[in-house]
Amino acid sequence: HQNFSAGNNENSIEAHIGINGEANLDFLNIPLTIPEMTLPYTTLTTPQVKDFSLWEKMGLKDFLKTTKQSFDLSVKAQYKKNKDEHIIPIPFYAKDFQVLSTPNDIFIPAMGNITYDFSFKSVLITLNTNVGLYNQSDIVAYFLTSSSSVTDALQYKLEGTSSLTRKRGLKLATALSLSNKFMEGNHDSTFSLTKKNMEASVTTSAEVQIPILRMKFKQELNGNTKSKPTVSSSIELMYDLNSTATGTINHQLNLESLTSYFYIESSTKGDIKGSVLSLEYSGTIDSEASTYLNSKSTRSSVKLQGASKVDGIWN
Repeated sequence: HQNFSAGNNENSIEAHIGINGEANLDFLNIPLTIPEMTLPYTTLTTPQVKDFSLWEKMGLKDFLKTTKQSFDLSVKAQYKKNKDEHIIPIPFYAKDFQVLSTPNDIFIPAMGNITYDFSFKSVLITLNTNVGLYNQSDIVAYFLTSSSSVTDALQYKLEGTSSLTRKRGLKLATALSLSNKFMEGNHDSTFSLTKKNMEASVTTSAEVQIPILRMKFKQELNGNTKSKPTVSSSIELMYDLNSTATGTINHQLNLESLTSYFYIESSTKGDIKGSVLSLEYSGTIDSEASTYLNSKSTRSSVKLQGASKVDGIWN
């Protein structure tokens, strides 16, 4: 069953589609057979999989009960009209004759607000998506998509906003976030531009948790031109490969420049420890580098230190 509606009046334009029906999942009952394969560039082979049933082995039959599943789908889009107008003047000159009622301006309607909503519902999963673009004192874009399911791995939430501010220059701000059983992440960035200064900042963080890997990552980037152009960056990484290897990496970068000179410095620090074949091992690395350059001279320095250890073999 499906229905469709649409409308257009002085305030808005909108359309809606709704569908309910049934999906046949009999194909999940078909046994799968995957032959033995050799992984490229290695001597490793994957075992043969024979008569594997997704319906039986993945536990789908326990909560779906039957391969005949009903679903509901809904899509709605709307545009709310803006009564404001942009005026573009047109100069008109008539030296030899006069034209009556000649328009001197072109009127262009301002952009209105746009929204979009999507939903899908079934026994296995529910999906929702909302998107909006709003033209007010600021221009704002927004979206949210999420799912809920009897299976934790299929649940997620992804959300984002972006705004453009036009007061005292331009400023663009963006924020993103993702959450799932196996991954979480966030991103924030801001770019601003005025007559006297340009400034930017970006921050990204992520966390991964899967059976063979746990990892945390963070990156920051900042720059501005207030007194002199400067850029700074930092990266942090921590990882754990199922306890066989754990470690951290930190990287820093700074840069500044004027017409009279240029300076850059960076540093990297890292460590690792773990075990293989019952042997404990560890290692560290530390490096620093810098360069200064002007019209009269150049100075550079580099420092590198490293150490490693394997129990019973070497230090």
